[in-house]
Amino acid sequence: MTTPLQTLSLQVFGISTGFVTAGAITALSYSTVPIFLEHPNEVSLRHLRALFSSGSHIFPQLATAASTAFGILAYNAPADSPLRIQYIIAAAGTIGIAPYTVLVMKPTNMTLKEIGEEGDEGIKKSGGQERVQELLRSFGRMNNIRGGILTFGAAMGLIAALSH
Repeated sequence: MTTPLQTLSLQVFGISTGFVTAGAITALSYSTVPIFLEHPNEVSLRHLRALFSSGSHIFPQLATAASTAFGILAYNAPADSPLRIQYIIAAAGTIGIAPYTVLVMKPTNMTLKEIGEEGDEGIKKSGGQERVQELLRSFGRMNNIRGGILTFGAAMGLIAALSH
């Protein structure tokens, strides 16, 4: 059982980490993808690889931390209570970016990475500049959805905290 201070700390941590991470993911899409589309594909793909690398070192860990906080809150909520269900949904929503990234985004991400590694030859083999541009736009859309998944989890955590 958690103390009221521990509960409050977990709520603040889970909610804020979920929303901040969602905002960062979404902001990256809104700020970088339009810039990528304005520059030569070779340059954009090189920077996208760096974005993938840096994002993979922080976003999964933050989502896991938020989900863990909500999981602890769910575990400590009364059994069969709406509060427990809300925290379970919050935990699933915040960690939900992991399966979404692997199952939905990975094929596009890997294609972009492979094209970037092959340079001009990769761009030609992929179907040309237009194909790369479409893949970049697709990445942006999917990344926004990923941010939305996290936002949903954090919002459910906020709803649970406010209903407590």
